[in-house]
Amino acid sequence: MKLFRLAALALAVAPLCMTATAAPKTASKGKSAKMDKKTTMTEAELYDEQFVAQFGDTSIPKGRKEEFFWDETDKLTSPTEKVQKQLTAAADAISSASNVAWLKENRNREWTRPDFPGVKIKLGDEVLFEDSTYTQLLKGKRIGLITNATGMDSRFVSTIDKLAGSSDWKLTALFAPEHGIRGESGAGEKIKSGVDQVTGVPIYSLHGQDRSKRGQSKPRPSMLRDVDVLVYDIQDIGNRSYTYAGTMKLAMQAAKENNKEFIVLDRPNPLGGKLVSGNVADPAYVTLVGWGPVAFLYGMTCGEMAQMLNVETGINCKLTVVPMKGWTRDMRWRDTGLPWIPTSTHMQTFEACWLIAITGTIGELNVINEGVGYPWPFGYVGAPWINSLRLAEELNSRKLPGLYFRPAYFRPYYHIFKDQNCGGVEIHILDEDKVMPVEAGIHVLDAINKLYPEQKVLISGAGASKPKSRSRVSMFNKVMGGNTVRTMLLEGKSAEEVIANWAPARDKFAKDREQYFLYK
Repeated sequence: MKLFRLAALALAVAPLCMTATAAPKTASKGKSAKMDKKTTMTEAELYDEQFVAQFGDTSIPKGRKEEFFWDETDKLTSPTEKVQKQLTAAADAISSASNVAWLKENRNREWTRPDFPGVKIKLGDEVLFEDSTYTQLLKGKRIGLITNATGMDSRFVSTIDKLAGSSDWKLTALFAPEHGIRGESGAGEKIKSGVDQVTGVPIYSLHGQDRSKRGQSKPRPSMLRDVDVLVYDIQDIGNRSYTYAGTMKLAMQAAKENNKEFIVLDRPNPLGGKLVSGNVADPAYVTLVGWGPVAFLYGMTCGEMAQMLNVETGINCKLTVVPMKGWTRDMRWRDTGLPWIPTSTHMQTFEACWLIAITGTIGELNVINEGVGYPWPFGYVGAPWINSLRLAEELNSRKLPGLYFRPAYFRPYYHIFKDQNCGGVEIHILDEDKVMPVEAGIHVLDAINKLYPEQKVLISGAGASKPKSRSRVSMFNKVMGGNTVRTMLLEGKSAEEVIANWAPARDKFAKDREQYFLYK
């Protein structure tokens, strides 16, 4: 205890001692730069200078320098920038050649696969190969497969590999949706046609342009010349603004027009089969990001939706859905036990399926950051001009079921407000049984619009040019499936009034879709 009292006394006396030893506040012209620096030091900094030996880790061996960590790299020579590029290019070429050779040697290899003991269902792409009723549909036929990185079974075996590895049929074409066959491309990015490096099968883009710059979202007749049956195997998220079901719809039309069979390998809706949320799209606003008069979150599997589109939009193609086994309508993704494979670049977790339904439409206006460019896409909303506490209090006071909005600060690494400090909220889902995601999103947009009317968020920002405003408003209306939502908010209508306006059509859709259910 005596030692502690002495230490305390020393600290108390130290400031008094410093008044006698501190450098003067101003330095004469002849003083060194070092002395000038000391004159700007605080009293605490001047005090600490007496103990400079204690600034670092005193357990490190004395005399050790940075060179200790270099190992043998001090023997390397530094090539010129031109030579560096040449060496890098040569190394890349060798790596590419070795990859090609390895793939050729291992084409028929049995890959190491995991076992997930908690898996409770069988996917459509597993039932297809296990049930002869469905396997017979492929025997002796030329197959075109519409798929991407999610087209795998519960052990990560790709449907591409399964179809390419059998002599009972022939895989003759692959069709790439948005984000590409391997899922490497960003949202809206144009996908190019090419050849699959693993199988050598041609890839046709269903999210790009042809040589005449015309949209290429639907299989062309030339792409189907060597195809007898089109197979669709893509994990969707149950969200109308996602383009995969729109691609499926267009491919079903092409199948009908070119007299081809169409098979859907069914998969779970990550949000379950009960939740119906948001407005029903206006048929006049049908696009690839709003592909039918269905609710924004429609609570159906892709197989059920294929049946509905086939009838309700008059496609009438020869359709077969290979159903799952073990899935029920109350099962959300975590209940299936399946591993999650990202459905697109910003959907790295299944929880994002909820969040994108809340904030995704807001992001289309390009005046509020929705977490894209930060490690939790769609989990935040914010802008440099938003006060986090103010927005959080406004949203939490609305008592939106199953949600809490935490005041948050973040700095996007890319996208809107890149490298700028944003105030806003992080969205926490407390109860999935109660959340109505799209309705909550309207409340978020309404709250920001009312707290900051000068920002003119509904026309893409106070300083937005006419071309930008037109482009972003157009995209918002396309994703919302109409202009009613935005028009009502511009007129000063509340979020409750907007939601009440669409509720009858939403509830009618929820009832009408039941006739297409494959699962109880």
